[in-house]
Amino acid sequence: MAKPYTEEEVLGFFLEFHQPNIPDLLSFMIRSSEYKLMNGIEKQEHKDYLAKINELHHSKILGPLSTPEDIQLQIERGKETLEKIDKGEDGISSREKIEKQIRMLEGKDKLIDFDRFVATEFTDKFLEKLIRDEWARVEFHYDFIEHWRYIFSSVTFNVDDIPEGKITLYRAGTKKGFAWTSNLNIAKWFYNRNANFYNKEAKYNRFLKLEVTKDDVLFYHTERSEEEYVLIPNENKIQVIPYSEHKDFEEEVPRK
Repeated sequence: MAKPYTEEEVLGFFLEFHQPNIPDLLSFMIRSSEYKLMNGIEKQEHKDYLAKINELHHSKILGPLSTPEDIQLQIERGKETLEKIDKGEDGISSREKIEKQIRMLEGKDKLIDFDRFVATEFTDKFLEKLIRDEWARVEFHYDFIEHWRYIFSSVTFNVDDIPEGKITLYRAGTKKGFAWTSNLNIAKWFYNRNANFYNKEAKYNRFLKLEVTKDDVLFYHTERSEEEYVLIPNENKIQVIPYSEHKDFEEEVPRK
């Protein structure tokens, strides 16, 4: 039987992996808990899914401009360095690091081993913390909204840090987004950022308001000083507010 990964090893994957593909890795991680219940076709599809994730990671490390000739040259230089280490001519380079780089360049060193990963069991507490942390670390959640929807539907979050009663939230963007804030100034900052750099079309950058209770919220965090509430909103309850009502707000949003 394959040796399961430790929690520290799994956290290392997320630190090494390209941020836009983090939702892919989280989705794979959650689906892996059901691997034993999958049929043959589903198991192969799950294995192929990881192969795609590893390939994306490999492509990022090599870079889009690396030709086969460039890669082969790097492999040969790495092997020459290993020979120098063996002869005592290079006491600075790390043999382990050089060997890992060669395996990666040759396509033999995958970021994640499939058999070890599906043999790993994750506690609910570990999954919850990992998802919270990665959500706070990754930018542009909307591009992967269906991945996040699946991730959030698979895990139960602790909401003891959310107060009772009604909470007024704001958002700059579309009604489908999951990231909201209780700080009006934060929403204003995102509205202006979107208008100036990203979502210049009005239909993608609306100023929104929503009344919720803790039962509607997945989790709350302040890691980026954004007083952010993460939830899958009931779009029928969202109010679209003319931004002119708030554009005279003077206070500056503290950014970290």
